[in-house]
Amino acid sequence: MDALVQIFTSSLDPNINTRRAAELELKKVEGQDGMLSSCFQIVASAQVDLAVRQAAAIYSKNRIRRHWETTAARSSSANPIPESDRNAIKSSILPTLVDAPAQTRVHVASALGTIARYDFPEQWPNLMDQIVALLSSDQPQQVYGGLRALLEVVRAYRWNDGAAMMEKLAPATFPQILQTGNNLLASPNASSAEVGEILYLILKIYKTSMHTELTKHQQSHESIVPWGTFLLNVVQKDIDVANLPADDEGREEASWWKAKKWALHSLNRLFSRYGNPSQLPSDMHNYKPFAEHFVQTFAPEILKAYLRLVEANVQGAWLSKKAVHFLCMFFTECVKPKSTWALLKPHVDQLVRSFMYPRICYNDEDDELWELDPVDFVRANLDPFEEIGTPSGSAATFIQTVASKRTKSSFMPMLEFITSVVNAYPAQRSPREKEGALHMCRALDLTMINHEKVAGMLDGFFAQHVIPELKSEHRFLRFRANDLIKSFDGHGMKWSSEATLEAAFRGVMDCIGDAELPVRVQAAEAIGSLIAHDEVHAAMAPNAARLMQELLKLSDETDLDVLTPTKEKVVAQFGEELLPFSVQLTEQMANSYMRLVNENLEASEREPDGTLELNMEANEDDKLFAAMGCLNTIFQIIASAESRPEMLDKLEAVVLPIVAYTLEKECVELYDDCLELTDTLTYYQKRVSPGMWQIFGLIYKSFKSSGIDYLSEMLSTIDNCVSYGTDVVMQSAEYKHMLVDMFTVGMTSDQLGPMDQVSACKLADIILLLLKGGIDEAVPTIVNTVLPVLATTDKMGAEVRRWSTIVILDALYYNAALTLQVLEASNATVGFFNAVTALLPKLNRVHEKKVAASAIIQILALDAASLPAAVQQNLPALLVALSAQLDGLPDAIRKRKALIDAFNDEGDDDDEEGDESFNSQGGATDYDTSGATNEGDYEDVDDDKDVVDEENEYLELLARERAKLRAQATAHANGEEFEDDDDEDDEDEDDDEELSYESPMDKVPVFDHFRELLANLQTQRTDVWQAITSSLTPEQQTLIQRAAEGKDEEVKTL
Repeated sequence: MDALVQIFTSSLDPNINTRRAAELELKKVEGQDGMLSSCFQIVASAQVDLAVRQAAAIYSKNRIRRHWETTAARSSSANPIPESDRNAIKSSILPTLVDAPAQTRVHVASALGTIARYDFPEQWPNLMDQIVALLSSDQPQQVYGGLRALLEVVRAYRWNDGAAMMEKLAPATFPQILQTGNNLLASPNASSAEVGEILYLILKIYKTSMHTELTKHQQSHESIVPWGTFLLNVVQKDIDVANLPADDEGREEASWWKAKKWALHSLNRLFSRYGNPSQLPSDMHNYKPFAEHFVQTFAPEILKAYLRLVEANVQGAWLSKKAVHFLCMFFTECVKPKSTWALLKPHVDQLVRSFMYPRICYNDEDDELWELDPVDFVRANLDPFEEIGTPSGSAATFIQTVASKRTKSSFMPMLEFITSVVNAYPAQRSPREKEGALHMCRALDLTMINHEKVAGMLDGFFAQHVIPELKSEHRFLRFRANDLIKSFDGHGMKWSSEATLEAAFRGVMDCIGDAELPVRVQAAEAIGSLIAHDEVHAAMAPNAARLMQELLKLSDETDLDVLTPTKEKVVAQFGEELLPFSVQLTEQMANSYMRLVNENLEASEREPDGTLELNMEANEDDKLFAAMGCLNTIFQIIASAESRPEMLDKLEAVVLPIVAYTLEKECVELYDDCLELTDTLTYYQKRVSPGMWQIFGLIYKSFKSSGIDYLSEMLSTIDNCVSYGTDVVMQSAEYKHMLVDMFTVGMTSDQLGPMDQVSACKLADIILLLLKGGIDEAVPTIVNTVLPVLATTDKMGAEVRRWSTIVILDALYYNAALTLQVLEASNATVGFFNAVTALLPKLNRVHEKKVAASAIIQILALDAASLPAAVQQNLPALLVALSAQLDGLPDAIRKRKALIDAFNDEGDDDDEEGDESFNSQGGATDYDTSGATNEGDYEDVDDDKDVVDEENEYLELLARERAKLRAQATAHANGEEFEDDDDEDDEDEDDDEELSYESPMDKVPVFDHFRELLANLQTQRTDVWQAITSSLTPEQQTLIQRAAEGKDEEVKTL
């Protein structure tokens, strides 16, 4: 063990070479018997330096996380954990956890959780008895260790697949931990940090246990009553301030306030997921009895307790930020059910004025953040995800929800309050109070825009109270004024006066040059909305390039993606004006992209398998999303240059190096956006440059390493390279090998699933149709690779079977004689033609029908004597199937044209609606108002019923998907085929998917080929013709005649 201690000591050495040598030594000995158990001895040893114990704990946790699961693919690699170590660790891990200091405890607990996930209860049957013994101890340290262990076990089984285990765990352990919690609450030192820490664990266990299911034990009267009482007691417990840190930041992290957070969270979860009968989705109706009881009995008590906390806070009592968040969220949940709304309704006005409104006013913390880190201020205020869970964001959510769902009773009092504040400014109200009132308007924007009595007054309101603040001496008021213009204009506010719109535009343009970064960013977003107006567009057109430069400069200053939509709008609105500057702008964005990627790479690390994992920490993922934003804007510029080949050539010269760099550095998170650029460039140019062939090689190299999961994203670029560079591929054995290899790996790799196999089949479709006559040697490989798929029956593989059949039809069209030889050699002829017979009536896409028809034409064109017996016997059926495919082809083409026309018309309609939205009040149908669908309906809506809205529809959709997945899993477990009622919808999706696809079959004159075949049979091979047609019915002969009269039509694409 001393040698192992020395290795861990060396792993902490400042010298990088010493550290690397230690890591290599650990790798060398990690598979030896006793090595991992010795690591745990180091972790448990009080005689070893704490830093070394911590290093050993982290190593042990990671080793267990990666290699404990014996069935995992990665565990079959080198250095599995020996059985002797597994047993030794399970014997020692609980005592180690009990005695561990805080620095190592978290790692030991995590290791225990991993082991429990895979071994409990089958390979670790005494674990729960050991935990119960610790929980029953009179030693606080043992109780704490038992709670920590129980938390990890509950975490391991918190998902749906652990519901059965939770049904056993809850009655075995929860009564004991509840008793412990109640005893601590009643103890003399209940306010101590130590008690708070134990309560925190108890409550975290309870909250975690009901993540997806609430056990029958927890639903029982014997459990929910004492637990509910306990939770409310924790929430309302007054803590001696002497036991709390003096500063707010310290209090936020205090154990007692973390305990209160989990108590609040638990009460909220009980109500929002399980105790709210009107909001339960269909797959949770088994909770209806519990919900009915809870909403009548417990919800009112929770509401009363929460209102008391609010009242105390208004009087000066302190609340943590998370506590404020959970209070706001509970109040928000109470808005939709009629029973809780009736209780909340009398308090709404006071809640808004005294509790919610102060939370959304600009405060000292906001000012400090703006001063210290303006970029972080932008992130916190413009990224909607950053506002989730904050007091300000939660208060705004309540205001928005109650105004939109209970408009009749709540909206006008809010508006009156806002009016009183802005009218009293500056004489009686402070700048921060006015900012809070404007912030309230931001939360109410859609309701104000769509309300008949308010919409017509907005122009005047903005002229009097918003636009003047664009020149305010207070930066936060300039920021908020721009925010309101962006939001209200973007949602369709009517500007009654051209003068008001012009004043807004001029003021926003001035703010783009503001000294304060957050104001500039907010102004840039505002101008992105305003440029949709004809007047603003005309004024901005001569300065579009300068505006774009400002946006790029701001993007570089912030390294955030918040301005990406604005940049895209500017490119879309001023495509022609920006075209002369497009190369320069793209170069700037390419430079920004490279900087962002390199900064992220510097903070990245490689996974054990060698894959580069981009850093996803808070600030670094901002850089990643900003890099994606650069690519999206570059895409917009390329799209605007679609008809300018000389410009596309220059843009490609700028774009390809950044794509190549991304592929070389294996930044897989950026592959999708990068490959969209190469797809668009090759598609628009209809050629493949030498630089693009280098990209093709890098795509293959990436696919063979870290990019194996990205075949579907790679497919369009590959398709274009083969389509527009067919001659090059035909002459290159290397390129042909790459294509076939990617297909084979895509079909056979254990790392990939059915959707990846569909992509591989599409690749084979490309290969066989575009390289006709040039890749004979690959046909046996391709056919034999897809043949096994045809024998599968599982529902998940239905689309793969469909595409595998199409691939063999491709091969028959490519070379029917060769393909039939392959099928015969594999004894697969009968099985394949049975599969084809079943599939042909289901083919509805133009591409598929043409492939099937062309394949059968090739078969019938062969000398009948050379055909396999199984095919000879089915020649009449093949001719009828061929005729049926051709007979249905004109309808398929018409359907395709109709879909394309509908798609284009829908785009035109969207544009018109977008234009109207800037010149009218817009329709309330764009926004849920609990039944209000037209202006003026707000006052007619019953304000006291249960609210059922789009959120309920979404939850119901999820419920149906969960039910379908459960049924599918059950069918699979019973060896049955799962019938999916949504198959027809899936076929519609397939049609949509085909619209932009230029098929190699589009220009194939299948009807001409069919007539040539018939002429040959009727004049040159009369014996075959007689044998085929003698058994046909009059209806079948009519079908053949009708197909022979068909005309080849142009196949449109988007």
